[in-house]
Amino acid sequence: MSLFSIRADIAQTARAVVTASGRPYLLLLPVAAAVLSVWSVDANAQIDEPASLPEVKAQARRTLDATSEGNGSYTSNAATVAGKTATDLLDVPDSVSVVTRERMNDQNMTTVEEALRYATGVTAVTYGDSTAYYTARGYPVGIEFDGIAIASGLQYQPQFDLAFYDRAEVFRGPAGLLDGTGEPGGTVNLVRKAPADTFHLESETMVGSWSNYRQMLDVTGPLTPDGALRGRAVVVAQDRHFNVDHSRSKKLALYGALAYDFSPRTTLTVSAAHQVNTLPAFDYGQSLYTDGRFLAGDVSQNYSPSWNYGRTSMQEANANLIHRFDNGWTAQATVFYRHLLNTGTYAYAGGGVDPDTNLVDYSGQAQRMTTDWFGVDVHTTGTVELFGRRHTLLFGADYQSVWTDSLSAYQDLGYFDAFAPDTVPQANLPFDSHTKQRLEQFGVYGQARVQLLDRLTLVLGGREAFMNQQSQSLFPTVEDWSVNARVNHKFIPYAGLVYRIMPDVSVYGSYTKIFAPQTQTTYDGNALRPRSGEQYEVGVKGRFLDGRLNATVAAFRINDTGRAVADPAHATGSVAAGEARSQGWEAELSGNLTPNWSVYAGYTLLNTRYESDPYSLGQTLDGEEPRHLFKLWTSYRLAQGALEGVRIGGGVRVMSSTYRTPEAVQGGYALFDAQLGYRFNRYLDATLSVNNIFDRRYYARVPSSYFGITGDPRNVLLTLRASY
Repeated sequence: MSLFSIRADIAQTARAVVTASGRPYLLLLPVAAAVLSVWSVDANAQIDEPASLPEVKAQARRTLDATSEGNGSYTSNAATVAGKTATDLLDVPDSVSVVTRERMNDQNMTTVEEALRYATGVTAVTYGDSTAYYTARGYPVGIEFDGIAIASGLQYQPQFDLAFYDRAEVFRGPAGLLDGTGEPGGTVNLVRKAPADTFHLESETMVGSWSNYRQMLDVTGPLTPDGALRGRAVVVAQDRHFNVDHSRSKKLALYGALAYDFSPRTTLTVSAAHQVNTLPAFDYGQSLYTDGRFLAGDVSQNYSPSWNYGRTSMQEANANLIHRFDNGWTAQATVFYRHLLNTGTYAYAGGGVDPDTNLVDYSGQAQRMTTDWFGVDVHTTGTVELFGRRHTLLFGADYQSVWTDSLSAYQDLGYFDAFAPDTVPQANLPFDSHTKQRLEQFGVYGQARVQLLDRLTLVLGGREAFMNQQSQSLFPTVEDWSVNARVNHKFIPYAGLVYRIMPDVSVYGSYTKIFAPQTQTTYDGNALRPRSGEQYEVGVKGRFLDGRLNATVAAFRINDTGRAVADPAHATGSVAAGEARSQGWEAELSGNLTPNWSVYAGYTLLNTRYESDPYSLGQTLDGEEPRHLFKLWTSYRLAQGALEGVRIGGGVRVMSSTYRTPEAVQGGYALFDAQLGYRFNRYLDATLSVNNIFDRRYYARVPSSYFGITGDPRNVLLTLRASY
């Protein structure tokens, strides 16, 4: 049976299941049944006919492990983001970067935002309320947690502390094959720390500028004498003031994980997390003067009243069951759930500041929002031998949903001095809006890595995608659920080719389709068809110095068609006639130049343009993504002599001009950081970091009519790590 007939049978079965039951998650049943049948065949072969097993002709293959903890490197030779299991990055025909645990520690990263800010090709913009938004190649970036794609889980959403994660894998470009519908910027796979089979205890204490205090404890190891049961616990407490007057963040985060081996081939891993953040006097930042100029306030100026208050509470649970068959195949099932409660009462300035009086209109808002994410993924992967060569196959299905329930209130508070926000009175804000939204997405997918020649691999993949997005208003009257976007079925193809010109150097090319549903409607109320398009990418990857150093160069072009634009023939509504293009190239170097010298460097050249749009023709897709973006961090450890144990490090982020409105452009800038460390012994290490050492004034979020954030001035951080 061919791969095309398998794909057709899977799609037909999926549509039949959905049509008959009306329950999209039942799509998982055919794949689960297939996994169980393979399992039963494998088990029966062991019990009933042990003598009939075919002889294994292939030589033993090296098992790849993408875990970065303990590898002592700024690079990884494998990642799971491109195919559910650890795959050699030289064999992946896409751009993938890995922010390792070693680099997180050396750069004192404590948030997902900080990790992605130092990822090649990613622009991370802070939002002022401890959230951020992220773009790559001109488009928003999606999110996975341990390979489970979660819709609407990254942009403007709070995230768990970075201490919970082993690494961040960044896949740039459309990821519809494994993630489903969404923007073509890429996806980030956050991989949690797993329980270890040996005892390890780590303590991390940080003290920094503006009364920044943080303590982290991480303990892991076996819980039974035979090591079949292993555990891990991470605790984080932080009380942090900011350079902005009165602004503060308090965080308590807990993470626990258990792994149990039912047998050498079957392992169940469960984890849970809880985190609470409070944000007294948080500030969404400044507006512009009405003549388009930036405000001339001090970097410590808070433009919001001190009665602003926000609180987020998150809980998460995850379970993964994996079985490894005798024939080398594996089957996995994963269930993910996250709950978020976000409450706040606050005021913010907007609409422009009068340059003569400094008066600006303040709006008051209150909110209480709950969001529930749920995801299930089952897949099986392994190798088959055909025409004398070994090929790798992946088959799976997933389901994800997002439910939100939002209560909010709004009131215009009047005009006040932008530089005296405490004159804004705290208003009574009873809820006057109540909405609910739900998004469900599901699909079946497959991927084949076909070994055409010893050095030539063809990667083919496809996904049959289904999506439904609805909303409901419950105030002032309860309305029926309305459909915002719906896709009954859509096939998303993928193709790539990898050629190993040398054992440690590969060249590749890939083609990926874009599929992004739209919520805009036509003038008569009908839904617009989804956006479509494709990405073409070519690149070169190399591994040098006995595998210590990885280097990549890639060029890409994204054609984005069918975008919603204003209907030129009607006063209201949209038409799917817009076009856009994103193209550029990226380069990255990561790893160890010597056993004591670690380096990471990434550069991106990005050109985006609206090719067809009645109002934005010729403009860039996103002014907040710079055309040029360069990131560097390096660290050198002195291993002998009088200075043995000393570590010297530093880095720089350079970007060209950015804007949110063309009338107010921030010029390009560079931020330099420096670090000095000392390892007292095998257990104790200390570092002193100075960030923005030249005290460069810049905007972390360029002001527009609303919400401009000043970047941190020069600051100091002392970190003490103890490890046993």
